[in-house]
Amino acid sequence: MPFALLISGALVYAALYAPQPLLPAIERVLGVPPGAAGLGMAAPMLGLVLGPWLLSARVPPGRALFLGLLGVGGGSLLAGLLPGFWPWVGLRFLVGVSLSAVAVYGFALLPRLFPGPRAVSAFVALNALGGTLGRSAAGVLAEALGVRPALLLLGALPLLLVPFFLKGELPAPPRPARPRPARAMFVGGVLLFANLFLANLLPYRLEAAGVDLAGIGAFYLAYLGGLFGPFLTPGAALALVFAGGALLLSPAAAIGFFLFLAGVFGLHARFGEGFGRRGESPAYVSGYYLGGMLAGLVYPLFLGLPFAVSTLLAAFLVSLGYRYNPSR
Repeated sequence: MPFALLISGALVYAALYAPQPLLPAIERVLGVPPGAAGLGMAAPMLGLVLGPWLLSARVPPGRALFLGLLGVGGGSLLAGLLPGFWPWVGLRFLVGVSLSAVAVYGFALLPRLFPGPRAVSAFVALNALGGTLGRSAAGVLAEALGVRPALLLLGALPLLLVPFFLKGELPAPPRPARPRPARAMFVGGVLLFANLFLANLLPYRLEAAGVDLAGIGAFYLAYLGGLFGPFLTPGAALALVFAGGALLLSPAAAIGFFLFLAGVFGLHARFGEGFGRRGESPAYVSGYYLGGMLAGLVYPLFLGLPFAVSTLLAAFLVSLGYRYNPSR
């Protein structure tokens, strides 16, 4: 069961992000206007904001993870059938709520199940790997098999781990001695805000520089920085955030974004572990995804400003999160 929890970090995020590159195709299948399918990505984010607060302490962690993986896999399978626009959006919300159990208990329990910080680092790295491969595989499978089969195959992946949580017990998560949910939410929120805030702005900057769509897509392989960043110390991760931010303003922008993301994912691993040990992982996870939602609302306001302003804002917010991290 402990290793199943660790591996779940890859499979649930592959299912979560698989629809992202297929949004225009999903809109054609469902017969909705361009851009409408964006709700199918916003709905699970809202579920991830609300889900941590719906987890009941009276439900044992093993049972909560069983239901969470079942909800992510089952919800993704039903959503992959594309039963209609609003049912699809509702099922995607269910996927987000269910996935929150994996995110919360990953940070809360892995430090207890494995000695040292490496397990949480591997969990966050697998989150990044699963999301990257889920997006990539969705495009390849949809081209070969069609949109629905691609979504069904990737959506079913979390169900492979459900049997591991049918029996056995996991330790109870720690109870917070002096809970400060606002602090945990703020620290988590600034990390995903900075990540997605720049990720949303970069296509406009790259397009203005004459980069074609294929080149813009390849640019986002920078998210593979999330594979090694989680194994860094907090100080090294913060240094990469600033170094990467500086390079983002140079011709080496792709390297800069890779380093920036490595730093952000490194801080996410360390801060998520810290708040998990303190019993505050629900607030941290909720705030993390709330920051991602806010990034989607705020970035259009910065489209007419120099990109340096946005980069400085992102780095400043990350440094504020570092100041209020759980080790202080």
